[in-house]
Amino acid sequence: MHRPALAYVVNSLQPGGTEKLVVEMSLAFAAEFRVLVFCLDEPGLWAGSLRERGIPVYGLWRQPGLDLRLSLELARLFRRLDVRLIHAHQCTAWFYAALSRILCRRAPLLFEEHGRFFPEVDRARRRWVNRWLIKRLTRRVVAVCEDIRLRLERYEGLDRRSIEVIYNGVAVEPTLAPAHRQAMRGELGFDATDFVVGTVGRFDAIKNLPMLVHALNTAAGQQARLRGLLVGDGPERATIQALIERLGLGDRVRLTGFRQDARRLIQCLDLFVLSSWSEGTSMALLEAMAAGTPVAVSAVGGNPEIVVAGETGWVVPCDDAPALAAALLDASGEPSRRERFAVAAQRRFEERYTFERMIENYRGVYRALLGACR
Repeated sequence: MHRPALAYVVNSLQPGGTEKLVVEMSLAFAAEFRVLVFCLDEPGLWAGSLRERGIPVYGLWRQPGLDLRLSLELARLFRRLDVRLIHAHQCTAWFYAALSRILCRRAPLLFEEHGRFFPEVDRARRRWVNRWLIKRLTRRVVAVCEDIRLRLERYEGLDRRSIEVIYNGVAVEPTLAPAHRQAMRGELGFDATDFVVGTVGRFDAIKNLPMLVHALNTAAGQQARLRGLLVGDGPERATIQALIERLGLGDRVRLTGFRQDARRLIQCLDLFVLSSWSEGTSMALLEAMAAGTPVAVSAVGGNPEIVVAGETGWVVPCDDAPALAAALLDASGEPSRRERFAVAAQRRFEERYTFERMIENYRGVYRALLGACR
């Protein structure tokens, strides 16, 4: 069976939501396409898992500033490897992949935007360049939520009517047996009476983890059972650790660092929290909903599209630690409401955000793009 070559272009495969999606999509489409992954920077930690399964990963080692060598190298590799479809993830990867098509026009380009910078920057020249890249060198544009579609219009100069929304999806993790869940919580230093609040993700400024830490500090004064679990690593880890120590939360909040079993740790939480400044469609949020873990999120990006306030979880204003503290207290003190929200969120996940649904949506896009090139 002939498998056309599908190229994913991404910044790297270091742990993160976009990167996880690229890995999982690569594996999902490997039977239908000859999947190739091109990283603008270093390949990253997750490159090995793809290479072990026979999916090549190329590192291009981007230099600081505008590195047009990347587009030249991508064009050369696309020609040599007979690439027939290009799927670029996020703006930077799209920019270099689009320019590569000046030299290699055979493969249509799909641009997918996952998230936005915070704060946003509005530049007229950037909008002009993007409109040219879309008109001349890009066949389709996908946003992972409605908020991202609107921001692509506002800040990148794209016409939102030409942007399709495809929400991310995640596979369902097997449910931990109660005894196994309690054992894992015990290994983390929590007992059966603790109410464990936490998050999973990269320790980056855009995730606004100080909001969660301050909310925990406020709520702990009224709820002695409250504990925190922060899973992940990144440039802000030392800052978060220092804040925890300054607030005297060292015996109450646990930082695990990067964990391969992060999805299972989500099931150890009594409440999953996403306190970001900006989000697209958070993979960790979907994983929590799929697992039946109650959720509380900041009202930014795709969060309020995914979590229905007062029905499937708690939605609080951005950077409002007192409001989040109130949500933590409500969640810890109202088990029946917590259970009702979790069940409704799990049902909403099954209806809208499954991995299979997302893959089928992209399969349709890929077939349309390949069919148009015949």
